[in-house]
Amino acid sequence: MTFQTPEWVKDAVFYQIFPDRFARSDRVPKPNNLEPWESPPTLYGFKGGDLLGVLERLDYLQDLGVNAI
Repeated sequence: MTFQTPEWVKDAVFYQIFPDRFARSDRVPKPNNLEPWESPPTLYGFKGGDLLGVLERLDYLQDLGVNAI
């Protein structure tokens, strides 16, 4: 079986995001049981990052040269 790589992928710079650990928006309510943002992650911990936090930092990703998430 032969697969063709889509043309747009050949020049794509991907950035894998785990929203919970990437960015936390102040505009989204958070539960009280969050781990401190600066602490090392734990197996079942929740940092509180969200998709709006990712959206608010798209300029940062663009500055890195990222064009695919």
